[in-house]
Amino acid sequence: MTLPEAGPRRLRAAIIGFGLDGSDDQQRLSTGDQCILLGGSPETHAEMLETMLRLESELERLGQGLADVTPDQLAEIAWRIDSPELHEIALSLGEGLRSHGQSFHESSAEDLTEFSAGGP
Repeated sequence: MTLPEAGPRRLRAAIIGFGLDGSDDQQRLSTGDQCILLGGSPETHAEMLETMLRLESELERLGQGLADVTPDQLAEIAWRIDSPELHEIALSLGEGLRSHGQSFHESSAEDLTEFSAGGP
């Protein structure tokens, strides 16, 4: 069985949050429209979930998806929802895109991951 050619795959924006401090043998997973959260202690997971809900609520209020906002707009949103970690990631992503002369939509997932981590 072969699958029909659907054309080029469109990169979908998503934020994936990993909580690495869970030691109670519970597996925590929360999903939203544009975010996925994995792991963490009950406190860490709840904190990530609150940030995810505030982000998705703000994007909905603006009538935009994650892929529709620029890194600078995402940094502003992160500042408004009081998420310094997301603010820093958005600033790194924007700087990476600018320094490589690329846009979000023409960058690979690997590029975007590198840029958001403040890579070279």
